[in-house]
Amino acid sequence: MLIVISSILMLAFIVSKKRFVGFIAWLLTGFAFLQNVPYFIAIKDYFNTTVFILAFLLFTIMGYTALRGNLNVMIETTRFSLLAIAFYFPFELCEPLKITLIKVVTDQTIALGKLLGFEFKRLSWNEITLNGKGVKIILPCTGIESMALFAGACLGVKADLSRKVKAFLISVPVIYVLNLFRNVFVLASYGYSWFGENSFYIAHHVIAKFLALVSLIIITTLVFRELPELEKLIVNLKVEIEKVVRNDR
Repeated sequence: MLIVISSILMLAFIVSKKRFVGFIAWLLTGFAFLQNVPYFIAIKDYFNTTVFILAFLLFTIMGYTALRGNLNVMIETTRFSLLAIAFYFPFELCEPLKITLIKVVTDQTIALGKLLGFEFKRLSWNEITLNGKGVKIILPCTGIESMALFAGACLGVKADLSRKVKAFLISVPVIYVLNLFRNVFVLASYGYSWFGENSFYIAHHVIAKFLALVSLIIITTLVFRELPELEKLIVNLKVEIEKVVRNDR
């Protein structure tokens, strides 16, 4: 997989501080995201289609920034990015871990749904039905991508351990719980056709995506308050990218 190769190169970049290695690492990361675009187009998930195309463009520019920008900023950024990948990909690549996480989220989605008064029923180990309509819980439904990103950012930045742990606790567990409510909302919307015949699409691809974006912005703000070092790193990265784009480097 491209992301595995790019992760190895990220580590090599952090250790060796060779700019060309960083360039290739980020370029491959961009292509790893781009190869998911056809899948999102096929399922008509235009939000993620846009996000992954923009991610490809951003990571490509970051590759050029590794060549021409501030080396320390790119190494620090690569460090927490690699840590985020390390949190995520064991669940992507190890089938037993993936199944365990999906099953736990499925169990807790059912429990939360019943607590809120919905008659959720299990059809299979990862499929939940309501009112005769079923939805399968897959890895993206666990929230692992966002949790891994914040885990890497919070724990990978240079700061006091106590503040890093606090930032982790106000982001990762909160994302996990909010994701359970998201699953319940999508299932209930689809099962009871709250938005008509396109209830699943509207609930999953529009409303849930918008609410997730708002939630992540709020969580990011709280994390920045606890870890100003992370905010400073992101701002410095933005400045370096702008310089490269404007050809000031």
